[in-house]
Amino acid sequence: MNSDPQNNISPEPDGGTAPPGPAGAEPLAESLPADSVLDAELPPVEPPSGRFIAQLFLIPSLIVAGIVGLFLLFSYSGSQTQDWQTLVVNIGRDNPHRRGRAFHDLVQLLNSGKTNEAGIPLSLHPPLATALAELTSRTLALKPTPELQADHLQQEVLLVRLLGLIDVSASTLPVLATAISTDHDPAVRQAGLLAIAAAGKRAIDRKDALDETILMESLESILAGQDADLRRDASVALGVFSSDTALDQLESLLNDSDPIVRYNAASSLVRQNRLQGLKVFRNTIREAALDRSSLDLTKPKTQAEVEAFEQRWLLLQLSLKAVGNIADSLPEDQRATFQDAITPLAGNDTPDRIRIDAKRVLQKLAK
Repeated sequence: MNSDPQNNISPEPDGGTAPPGPAGAEPLAESLPADSVLDAELPPVEPPSGRFIAQLFLIPSLIVAGIVGLFLLFSYSGSQTQDWQTLVVNIGRDNPHRRGRAFHDLVQLLNSGKTNEAGIPLSLHPPLATALAELTSRTLALKPTPELQADHLQQEVLLVRLLGLIDVSASTLPVLATAISTDHDPAVRQAGLLAIAAAGKRAIDRKDALDETILMESLESILAGQDADLRRDASVALGVFSSDTALDQLESLLNDSDPIVRYNAASSLVRQNRLQGLKVFRNTIREAALDRSSLDLTKPKTQAEVEAFEQRWLLLQLSLKAVGNIADSLPEDQRATFQDAITPLAGNDTPDRIRIDAKRVLQKLAK
């Protein structure tokens, strides 16, 4: 036992020990239970309602959505309300990002069918055509330094492509004739040919003949060249014109060494009721019928063989489709000739896709 009497703790009767406490403290047995104290000091806790939880998440979401919606609305409105003059100026800027944005907005503006104050579509608006043509002409005439050459080429291509969306030929065709000349990069020349073809097809839809005189020298130069891609695009561009000069040039292409050039020339001639083009479709179909193994999907192995196969398959499908489209207007002897040529392709030894197309054309020819 400790010699200090104050450190001694007397055992309780039940064997426990009594904790020391301050003098005058209430007995432990008379104190309130802990739960009663908590209940007396804290308000009752109620679980949140579903409506409260919904408001907690829904209201901030609506606020954010409203802000985003306003931002998009203002952005869209700002893009639509820009006048074409501002866009043309920005396309001429040195900043490629600003230039690209202006190009995109002007394309949208032209494709949207927006009109000027007089109700004329912007694609037929002479001031816009003049402004774009002058900017393109100046840009094509510039000789950039080597470090700016790539950026300048991009600007040339964008401007030439834009001219293909404009239907004021008096302003656009002279500049497009410059763009497809041998003085310019193949990318610019290709953009020019595609622009001529696009504008020409819209002119056909409007039954508005275009004068290709200013383009013929450049088109003939490309067709006499060795660049296969440019020659193919030139044959499409040439096909939108209906003058005797253009049609005679197309007829000369029916014997071209490139099958795609031949097909493009034939399609343009047939569309203009020149049946000389039918021989290209007939020869393509007969060659496939005589050598159906050439349509075997598993036969091509090398990359060159795959490309040749895809071209042959595509030209056959296009030829069948072309014959089907004009079946009702073909003379009786031509119908019989095509029926004889197509019938072998309707056999079970022909790939399904070609066989189905062949049978469909035969049905049209039999009517």
